[in-house]
Amino acid sequence: MIVDAHAHYYPEEYLRLIGRPELPPKESAPLKDTTIAGRLEMMDRQGVEIQVLSVSQAQPYLEKASDAAHASKVGNDLYLELCREHRSRFFSLAQMPLPHVNEAVLEIERVWDDKYNVGATIGCSIAGRHLDDPEFAPVYDELNRRNAVVLLHPTGADCVVDGDDYNFKWLVGAPFEDTIAALRLALSGTTERFPNIRFIVPHLGGALPFLLARILRMTGGRGEEGLRKMYYDTVNGSVDALKCAAEFWGVSRLLYGTDFPYESVSEYERRLTYLDEAGFSEKDVEQIKGERVSELLGLAKRLAS
Repeated sequence: MIVDAHAHYYPEEYLRLIGRPELPPKESAPLKDTTIAGRLEMMDRQGVEIQVLSVSQAQPYLEKASDAAHASKVGNDLYLELCREHRSRFFSLAQMPLPHVNEAVLEIERVWDDKYNVGATIGCSIAGRHLDDPEFAPVYDELNRRNAVVLLHPTGADCVVDGDDYNFKWLVGAPFEDTIAALRLALSGTTERFPNIRFIVPHLGGALPFLLARILRMTGGRGEEGLRKMYYDTVNGSVDALKCAAEFWGVSRLLYGTDFPYESVSEYERRLTYLDEAGFSEKDVEQIKGERVSELLGLAKRLAS
C-alpha cells in the first residue's frame, strides 16, 4: 500500500471563512487548479492508494474564539465530506481553532471518532505563539490521551527570514519553521510530558539533519530523545538529503509525502520515485511508501469497517 502522508486540500468555503481566499498561491502551487478527479488520476498513475489531507498554512487561527471554532468545524466537516465521497482514497487530519484552548479540545472531541479522521495537524506556530507555550498544555493532554498522530506544518509566519523580494518566507523560511517547531517541542520537554503523541515533521525535518550534530553538542544532548521519537516525511526530492535524514533519524522514522499541490506534475512523480534511488532495502522502501504510516494511523482497520 502506498500512502501519501502529506497532502493538502483547500475548500473555497473554508478559505473564505478564514479570510484567505487566495490560497494556495499559484506561483508555488502549480497543481492548485487540479480537480479531485484529476488528483485521483495522478494518484492512480503513481499507484498511490491514499492521501492523508491537512490544511497546510490555512489554519483557523482567528482572533475571536467563536469565529475560529466555526471555521474549524466547517473546515473539518468539508474534509470529512470529501473522504466519505471517495471512500478509501482520502483520510483527514483535524485542524483545531487555536489559540483558543477550550474550543480546540471541544473540536477534537467532536471529530475524533469519525472513521475518516486519523489525527490532527497544527501550525509550526500559533498566532504568534510558540508550540511549547504552557497554555496549550490542555490541548496536548487531550491529544496525548487519544494517542494522536499530529502533523506539524509551516504557516509562513514567525520565522525571521528577511527578503520578501525573493520569497524567502517560503523558499527557506518554511523548513526553518519545521526546524524550530520540532526543536521547541523536544527541548521544552513537551515530547516527554505527552509521550503518546506521535509528531510528524515535514520536509525531512527542515535543517535538523544537517544541524543535529551541532545542536546535540551545544545542548549536551538535551532533546535528542524527543527528536528521535518523531517521524519525518520525505517531501524533498534530493537523494543526498534523503540519505542524510535516514542517517540521523533512521529509515524507520521516514514517511512518504508529496505536499500536493506544491509541485509540478514531474515533481509530484519524483517525490515517490526518488525513494527507490537511496539504496534502501526493498522492505524499507515499502515501509516508507506506506506501510509505516498505515500502521500509525490504523488505516487497515478503518478500511475494513
